[in-house]
Order: sequence, then structure tokens, then C-alpha cells
Amino acid sequence: MAASPLILGETQRANLTQLRKKAAAEPIDVLAVIERCKSPQGQAEHLKRMEAYSIEIPTAFVVTFSIETGHPSGTCRHMSMSSERRGRTPTPEAVWMIAEELGFRGGLERCSVWKEDIGAGDVAINVAQPLQIGEGGRA
Repeated sequence: MAASPLILGETQRANLTQLRKKAAAEPIDVLAVIERCKSPQGQAEHLKRMEAYSIEIPTAFVVTFSIETGHPSGTCRHMSMSSERRGRTPTPEAVWMIAEELGFRGGLERCSVWKEDIGAGDVAINVAQPLQIGEGGRA
């Protein structure tokens, strides 16, 4: 897939900081999410809820970030990044640039990274990392 350029200025950094604070203040129980998403209605409710944890980054990226409890490895930070442009996907460099702004540390090799089919052949790149890998365990 072709890549889209990423523009990260002071406004975007401020928005990412606010997103990080919101996620830290409102952790999500991943076990409850798994249970809720077993039904189509629960899946739709979860996707709607996650809109509040999402921001747009020029030139057409969407970033969703949450702090999740209930993982076997402990509380994790979880970011999903996609391009709104059909057939495009963020590069590993763009994903890591945003991940660092959200508190991820140590490079993508210290994270779980996977692609998620988001429909019409498009994918989101997901990155998860236990909080204890970050700075003093802080979100």
C-alpha cells in the first residue's frame, strides 16, 4: 500500500497530549470490551465509544489511543493508526513518531504490532505496550 505524508505540528502535539491525558484518566477494561463485542450491538457501541479517544492528524490520519486494563501483561497503552485515504497506510516511521508522542518507549520492537482490517481493503496499524516499559510506569 502507498504511504501518506504525516504533518505533526504544535497543534497536533497538543491534541495528542490531551488524548493521552483523557486515556490515562479513563482506562478501558479490555475484558469488558471483549465481552461486549460478542454481539453486533455491543461492537457498534464500542466503536462509537472509541470515537472519543480518536483524533485526526494531517494529512488524513486517524489515531485512536487508550489505556487498557485486564491484559495478562498488565495495564497497556494501545494505539491504532490508519489513513483516511483509501489504499494507504501509515509507514512504520509515522506510526512510531505518533506512538512516542503518546508515551510509547523503546521502539516498535518493544511493542506488539499488528495490522487490523478496517474494511474495503484498508488497514489500521495497532501498537500495544505494557505501561511498565515506559517512563517509571506512567501513562
